Amino acid sequence: MRYLLLLGLLLTSFAHAGGEPEFQIEQLQRQAIAGDAYAQLNLGAAFDNGFGVRRDHEQAFYWYRAAAEQGVAEAQFNLGHLYASGLGVPQSYRTAAEWLERAAEQGVVDAAYLLGVIHRDGLGVEPDFGVAHRWFSQAARGGQSDAVRALQALKVK
Repeated sequence: MRYLLLLGLLLTSFAHAGGEPEFQIEQLQRQAIAGDAYAQLNLGAAFDNGFGVRRDHEQAFYWYRAAAEQGVAEAQFNLGHLYASGLGVPQSYRTAAEWLERAAEQGVVDAAYLLGVIHRDGLGVEPDFGVAHRWFSQAARGGQSDAVRALQALKVK
């Protein structure tokens, strides 16, 4: 969610400065190409959601990966989500789990929740309720409400 806020602030600041959407994206692209990890994250979000550009999950994947490889937790989460859903990249729950784990280790509670789902349901991995419980617990401690319900459901089983 923070990446959407950053992107929104960036686009709003350009709008107030009288910038055209094409110019805004061009400036963001220059920063991303120069290696700015948060520009890469925001450019990925622009392509992922169609903000100022045509929606393009392959471009979103490219820019999220660039930011994720620099350690940006939100980009790692988004990359994991693309792998899990098969948007812009062949679906791979195993690869999704690898990126989601990196994000979860940095405190992204939605990544921890999705890891719980992957391990509970055996998506690309052997089902493991113990591992699922650990990830759901981490997400629940961070305030992720779906994780709280998932923990309650695990206790019923």
